[in-house]
This record gives sequence, structure tokens and C-alpha cells, in this order.
Amino acid sequence: MSAMKIALVQKRAVPNHPKRNSELAVQYIREASCLGADLVLFPEMWSNGYAPPFDGAFDDPTDPAFEKERKEWLENAVAIESGYVTAVKDAAAKYKIGVCATFLSKTKDKFQNTAIVIDRSGKILLNYAKVHTCDFSLEKLLQHGSEFRVCDFEGVQIGVMICYDREFPESARVLMLKGAEIILVPNACDMNPLRINQLSTRAFENMVGVAMANYPGKGWGGSCAFSPVVFDENGNCLDNVIIKADDVLEDILIAEFDMDRMRAYRERETWGNAYRKPEAYADLVRFEVKEPFIRDK
Repeated sequence: MSAMKIALVQKRAVPNHPKRNSELAVQYIREASCLGADLVLFPEMWSNGYAPPFDGAFDDPTDPAFEKERKEWLENAVAIESGYVTAVKDAAAKYKIGVCATFLSKTKDKFQNTAIVIDRSGKILLNYAKVHTCDFSLEKLLQHGSEFRVCDFEGVQIGVMICYDREFPESARVLMLKGAEIILVPNACDMNPLRINQLSTRAFENMVGVAMANYPGKGWGGSCAFSPVVFDENGNCLDNVIIKADDVLEDILIAEFDMDRMRAYRERETWGNAYRKPEAYADLVRFEVKEPFIRDK
């Protein structure tokens, strides 16, 4: 694939309504296919719109006064064999388009914040659970993932990191080391200029394309895509923004990545894994946490 078009869904989901959100997902998959996209990217936890189980849950998710609401919220989580996932897989096959679908997921023994990558035949290529869960907030109720993953989508190596993952440089770095050429970022939070710039920096320092989809809303939105190509062959600095939405726009945006240009750039430039010194990085995998970073569980 010499160019890849990714549709960024900056749309609203229905709070805590997986069935309606699966219907909306199918609608937007069809629309993205009509726009000529190769793959469509949804915001984080589309199945419930990242909506909390009760007022105040983002601040105190374990409040004992809301055990019933909390239980119902988790019971509405989506299994991989569910109608929600089946509907998305069937839509991918029907409209011949890849999909990065997101949902609050459940297995026999855990609940997670999950993204899957589906190919044009409806086959799941990648199943990723968010590693850096927001344990200071609502995601304290969930089990974090333990591995970053990359899949081959028609010759393009695709990785996924979800929302808070992007605030840890290790997330994109591991995905790059595993071969990712493009990193998909389902998101659900306010996106100020600093967070937008994080994504641009992840693209620059790892020589990967980055595409992010977020929910619309005042101070939110900002769905965007960045190229890793930040200098031309003569060393002149380039603007690496491929596309960027404002905060309140409700739309499906198309970000086109020039894979030939990106690959040529990756072969000649100095970032990514070209001149790393891993022998000096032992502290990066230490488990000890010292002040001022110790937090109450």
C-alpha cells in the first residue's frame, strides 16, 4: 500500500447504550467507506461513549453508595463474541474497510478498555487492552493491559495506544520497536495544545504516523493526524500536520498517509531506532516508585 487513508470519527456516542452505539458504528463505517477510507478509527470506549456509571464516578469510582450503578455499568461491558463486535466485523466485511473499534470489554474474569483492529474481511487482526489505565479516576475499576501490539494491515504495520497511553513516551516507543509504521490513538478527554503536541512529538521522535480520534465537545475534539516527515531532503523543517479538527466539529475526517514518502524518510533519518543506546536504559524498566510520584492506591 503506497498510501493509506484513515477516517477519524469525531462524533458523539450515546451514553451507556452499546446497542445504539453499535448501530452508529455501522453507519459511520459505511460513510467512511464511501469517503474512500482504508480504515476507520473510533474514539475511546465507543460502546458506552466513555460515560460514567453515576455522577461523581470520575472522582470517586468506588463510592459504596453506588454499588448498583457500578455493577450495571460493568455488566454492560462488551464480550468479544457479542452482538456489538459482530455488527462491527460484519460492517467491515460488507463495506470492505478496516476498522479500529473500541469498547468497554469483559471476559470471564476481568473488565478492560479495549481496541481491536479488523481487516476488510471482518477478521480481527489485533486485540489490545489499554496499558496505562487512568487509575486515579474511573478506570480504577478496570484491569490494565500488559502488552503493546502491532498487526499487519495490507502491508502497513499498525499499532494502537489508547488515550492516556500517549502521555507515556514508552507506549509509542515500544510500538515503533515492534515495527509500527502508523499508530492509532482512540481518545476520550480534553485535548489542549500540549496534548496535541504530544502526538506530533511521538510521530517525530519515533518516525511513525500518528492518527487520533476524539469525541467532540468544548475543549475536546481536536481529532488529528501527523506525519513523521518533519524535514525535507535538504534539511528544511516541514509542517507535519496532515489534518486537525477543531473541538466541536462533528464529522468524519480523512487523513492520508503517504507510505512511500514515510518509508523513504525512515530509511535515511536519525530518529526511531537508528542510534539508540539500550544499554543505558535499565532504569526505564525498574518498578520502584519514589517521591514525589507515590500516589495512594
